[in-house]
Amino acid sequence: MLASAGGAQRIADFATSEGVSVDVEALHRAKSKIYQDLLVTRDLEPRAGVLEAINMVKTHGGGLALVTSTSLSNITALLDAIGVAHNAFDLIAHRDMMKYPKPAPDAYLLALEALNAKTSDVLAVEDNPDGAFAAIQSGVRCVATPGEFHAHNVFPDGVALQSRLDLKPYLTFADQAAA
Repeated sequence: MLASAGGAQRIADFATSEGVSVDVEALHRAKSKIYQDLLVTRDLEPRAGVLEAINMVKTHGGGLALVTSTSLSNITALLDAIGVAHNAFDLIAHRDMMKYPKPAPDAYLLALEALNAKTSDVLAVEDNPDGAFAAIQSGVRCVATPGEFHAHNVFPDGVALQSRLDLKPYLTFADQAAA
């Protein structure tokens, strides 16, 4: 089921496709608890290039948003597990802040507005087709580093696929131009 985005909606869609009735919210809460519990029992590191990307953007004074359709509690647990400070981000846009989750562009539109950013100055980093579609629909350029669940998925046209995250070919900063 992780091949598609959706959280509780993904559970509801699967139950419907199987012709079963489930308490979707209770099942989703249980899934999130199991996920969060697993995060604290694993020795996890961010994907290759992620810390370098965060440092590059912050070093050059760029704005940085984490834009997701998951819950804030899942994001908090993940950031804690991989050792990334929450304040590394100028904005953490999560499920409770938007009407429609990815693949709708709402999360990106929210971030653009909150950071007062122009689409031409923004690069989205995604790992799945739904997120990449949301970025493209919002007018934001996108680079994707698919994980194991999405390595064989088809990504939208215009998305740059990478096996290791490298933002250097896609971002320039005002202080770089002066150097």
